[in-house]
Amino acid sequence: MTTQSSQVTGHPRRGFWSLSVTLLAGAGAAMLLPETSGTAAAGAAVLAVGALALLAGHAWGLMVSIPSHLTLVGRLWPHLSLAHASGGTLRAAATALLIVTAIPTLALAAVALPQIVRQLLPDATRRTRAAIVGGAALALAAALIVPSLR
Repeated sequence: MTTQSSQVTGHPRRGFWSLSVTLLAGAGAAMLLPETSGTAAAGAAVLAVGALALLAGHAWGLMVSIPSHLTLVGRLWPHLSLAHASGGTLRAAATALLIVTAIPTLALAAVALPQIVRQLLPDATRRTRAAIVGGAALALAAALIVPSLR
């Protein structure tokens, strides 16, 4: 089953260029941070791939970009409080850019999750789809919080 981005969100393909640009900016900002580990760098690369897929009009870019962006933010936002250490201004600017570019991702997740579940499970009841959307929202919240605990 191939699903175009316009089928998932109801918006035409051309509307995803702005989201793709913000996702690419977030991936680039994550790579600028000096404390970026191998895991965070891989997350930034996956985020860039998802952004490029969205730019090409593929809906799977959403399913790649949303969790990778939130996991990156969860891993790197605690470093914003360490901005007074060496590399302070660049670190603070890159972390702030990464966090700010996550806002459209969160907004799109709220809109896209119910549509994605509806596309994947067309015969499910409303209650089942709502439970799956709720579980996915909890998983995204965990992706934002759990990486910052280490």
